[in-house]
Amino acid sequence: MALIAVFIYLIFSVLGLGLVHISRIYGKLGRHKKNIALLEYSVENGIKEGYGILAERIVAREGPQALSEEGFALLRSDAEAGGLGIAEAALGCVFPLHSEGTAGDQTWRAQVSLSRAALSPRDGFFLAEYKGAVSAEGELRGISIRKRASLDAALSLLAGRVPLAYFPFLIAGDQTPEERQTYVQDPNIEILAQGNAGVTPRFSFAGPSIIPRNANPLVKRGLKIELMTPDTLTRAELRSALGLDMVNEPVPEGVYLVANDTGLGGVYVQGDLDEMALAIEANDQLVSFRQNGGVWLLRFNPAASRTLFTTPVETRAFDRSPLGIILVNGRIRSLGGGIVNASGGVELTKDEAIPCLLRGLSLTIVSSDEVTLTSHLIQQGVEWLEGIPYLKDPASQLIIYANGLDFVENTQKAGRIVIDPNAPQELKVQAALTAAGSVELGGSGKKLVLSGGLQAGGLALNGNSLRLLPDARLLENRSAPLNSPLTGVPVLQVLSLRPTQWNSN
Repeated sequence: MALIAVFIYLIFSVLGLGLVHISRIYGKLGRHKKNIALLEYSVENGIKEGYGILAERIVAREGPQALSEEGFALLRSDAEAGGLGIAEAALGCVFPLHSEGTAGDQTWRAQVSLSRAALSPRDGFFLAEYKGAVSAEGELRGISIRKRASLDAALSLLAGRVPLAYFPFLIAGDQTPEERQTYVQDPNIEILAQGNAGVTPRFSFAGPSIIPRNANPLVKRGLKIELMTPDTLTRAELRSALGLDMVNEPVPEGVYLVANDTGLGGVYVQGDLDEMALAIEANDQLVSFRQNGGVWLLRFNPAASRTLFTTPVETRAFDRSPLGIILVNGRIRSLGGGIVNASGGVELTKDEAIPCLLRGLSLTIVSSDEVTLTSHLIQQGVEWLEGIPYLKDPASQLIIYANGLDFVENTQKAGRIVIDPNAPQELKVQAALTAAGSVELGGSGKKLVLSGGLQAGGLALNGNSLRLLPDARLLENRSAPLNSPLTGVPVLQVLSLRPTQWNSN
């Protein structure tokens, strides 16, 4: 019995000692796992802090920075030479950036560096893309092991006379900081996420000169002419472009399709329009113009290069498509989408949001005075998600620009874009709205669902609401907006900042 008792005691002692040893092993493994996790957290803190420095500097910039012509030339030369001057000027810092922090037993250090990846010149501006690297090192007190990791990021910047369509929400004027904060805190203004752009400026503010009143670049392009007098369109030059006698007399009111030996230009309208309506029929784009009881109808098929232009007295056919520029030297009292009726004309419709701009079409409408939106403006090929129109076609584009200056006489006009009080309560517009004056919402209890952008000298909601979905294609694609008005002065602006890859060592 004694031997058996000793043997049993020995067995339980071995089992007990084994369990104690195993417990010690698991304790050490647990501590190692905890230290590894804390090291991961530590280096992650460093990465987040370094990336946050870049993000905070972008958010702190309330809008595009105005540049002198000399300053823009210097930044461009530096960027072409591979320098970081444009990035340092945009963010207000010198690279590399360093930061460090401590929390409990964790300590981390981070460094942010940049290197230029690509420079894409455009007409009057350029896009500079930089590769960013946020490298961090984390450690724990009392442990010699250190953890390293890095985050690759992409930083895109614009410099020069930039297309205004790039700015999702831009107010141009001499606002005080309090007035600017009023826009930011207004509960009736909602700006939705911008795709995968990462960090982008959402509210932008700038001086009044950023939105030009002189629309000559677009007028010249639409008329297919080179102005003989710099920055001035004379009556004779305009009449010549329209096929009229070159005399010093005003152009008669009416709608003109620019056509010459080199092909078709845009559409020029002299005088106020009672109505302009857009519609789609099969693969044809239709634009109807009503003025003083007369009706003009432009029907064209870009894929087939076929155009019909019907005036109150005749119909002309062309085997080419017009430029996507409509110039109205006056006001547009009613603009919206419509349907094609039984007689082949276009009627405005307010009941439902029917696509009225052909897929893949780029159209710019310029008014020297005031534009009133009365019904929905929807582009073909839209995907609706939670009541918001998302456009996937990279070529489709609608720009509405009220410049506020007569094309020929250079007299000041309103330059406003107005939402008609009788428009649908929830008006859906897929366009970039640019007004040298203001954008105003009429009526009460209305909501403007704007998929695109808004750039104006002011915004008057009058108790109504604005829901804005920026055009994420401008942040994701390398192609610039076509026939968009450019900033009146050279500017410097961050387009996007987004993380691309996490590297762990």
